[in-house]
Amino acid sequence: MNPCERSFLSALIVCALILSGPALAEPDDHFIVRESEQPREALASAIRQFAESDEDWIFLAEFDLAGGAITALKVCYLPLGSDILDAGLHVGAMMPCGHIGLYEENDSTRLSMLHPKFMTTLQPHPSLERAVERAEPAFETLLEAVLD
Repeated sequence: MNPCERSFLSALIVCALILSGPALAEPDDHFIVRESEQPREALASAIRQFAESDEDWIFLAEFDLAGGAITALKVCYLPLGSDILDAGLHVGAMMPCGHIGLYEENDSTRLSMLHPKFMTTLQPHPSLERAVERAEPAFETLLEAVLD
């Protein structure tokens, strides 16, 4: 195979991989992934109840994705708002929220959540570092409460 043919074949393979759909990737340290024996519906209900029963939290949304394969939830820890906005109004899209996905895998329910440190990866700023330091124990408390 000559260099032109090899380059063309390589380009075709790359295009095929791109067009074949999303690549499967292992979670990295920007994700918190936990396993539960609870069914998705019960776990979603526990998360909603936790957020609705504490004035520092707000429950914003629950909806299905991927044809019902994922239950998506959004809960926010309100005390972080000022730290986040101190980094600038442009980071308001990162409000102090947990983006949670519930799905089944290997005969168990999985919970996947963005780790709060995603904020400092996207926008390094001292006030966001403070927000992450405060968010980690708050979200850990939520996870412990709903997964136990």
